[in-house]
Amino acid sequence: MIDKMKIGIDISRYIDKSGGVGIYAANLVKFLLKIDTDNEYLGYPFFYDCFPEGWNKEENAGIFSDYYSSPNIYTNFKINNIGLNTSALKKKWAKSSIEDKENLLGNADVIHSTAYIVPELLNAKLVVTIHDLSFLLYPDMHTEENIRLLMQNLIYINSRPDKIICDSNQTKKDLIRFFHVPEEKIKVIYLGVDHIFSDPVSEENKEKILNNYSLGGLNYILCVSSIEPRKNFERIIKVFSEIVKKEKYNDLYLVCAGGSGWKNEAIHNLVKNKGLEEKVKFLGYVEERDLPAIYNRAKFFMYPSIYEGFGLPVLEAMSSKVAVLTSNVSSLPEVAGDAAVMVDPFNKKEIYKASISLLENEKLIKELKIKGFERANLFSWENTAFQTLEVYQGVFKK
Repeated sequence: MIDKMKIGIDISRYIDKSGGVGIYAANLVKFLLKIDTDNEYLGYPFFYDCFPEGWNKEENAGIFSDYYSSPNIYTNFKINNIGLNTSALKKKWAKSSIEDKENLLGNADVIHSTAYIVPELLNAKLVVTIHDLSFLLYPDMHTEENIRLLMQNLIYINSRPDKIICDSNQTKKDLIRFFHVPEEKIKVIYLGVDHIFSDPVSEENKEKILNNYSLGGLNYILCVSSIEPRKNFERIIKVFSEIVKKEKYNDLYLVCAGGSGWKNEAIHNLVKNKGLEEKVKFLGYVEERDLPAIYNRAKFFMYPSIYEGFGLPVLEAMSSKVAVLTSNVSSLPEVAGDAAVMVDPFNKKEIYKASISLLENEKLIKELKIKGFERANLFSWENTAFQTLEVYQGVFKK
């Protein structure tokens, strides 16, 4: 029998509203707490270099906000809120030794860095999740600061972690290729999709959410991702501008749900240059609880990303019974299987033709909705949590 563990998990990217990386951390904790009542869990709203604004505020805690109002509902979970303001915490952190930092993190037995940070630890076992290595494959699509911060950590990816989790076999291959990590040190664990995407949304609730985002009554194609070059927005906007030139699609909109990302000036300039300011709607970051209603009303989901380590929105759309257009590169075929229209993300003509098919071919749309829903059911956060718990147990036993 394995001794009880104290497991610390980085949720700072969720507090920081950092898209899929944050959603992964939040759902991992949420479902670990459902399947495991034996071990003690600590959620880290700050983690090494990541100090999100309002990290210690209830209003930024999302699905963990009830912890602040009713902490007793959790029998084996605490948020590591250490009672210092951000300025005082940063000063204390900067002066702390390796061991002092572990003390500030609650002296966990296992620490799980859920997004690239590879800290040096003296006592705890370290698990690190690597989502993708797009910054090495497409460095021009990332900021220099982002690349520098990632490399400052990943130079230690071979030596410091006890185990590395990758979202997909594609990311595993890339990690071995670029960093020569031994295969036995890596565990591929697919992400899941929350049941809220497959649960029926009442018409009343759907209309309320859509109206909150000024989407009531609109016909739209949907994109869900941060606004950055890797997500292929320039080609998406060029394709959309051709589609709405057709008279029968004059009433169509392009809705983009996601944080501001980076290097997106050219994307916003293209919208202006094409005269599409009224037709392209940037919603900003959307809370997960609102996404099902927004997916549900879309004509189809457009995700011709240039590179993904997993591609969580593909599963969210499929679970919401929305037809999906996505890329035939990186991890996306691994996730989508045969349940989506696959395109070359660099071929604008191919994206356009596939988009028109998804607007006009009712038989194809019906088929993709059925296949997509079945495909999404193969992925669950429960499975992600079970497999991750096995990783914790494995490193703890060492």
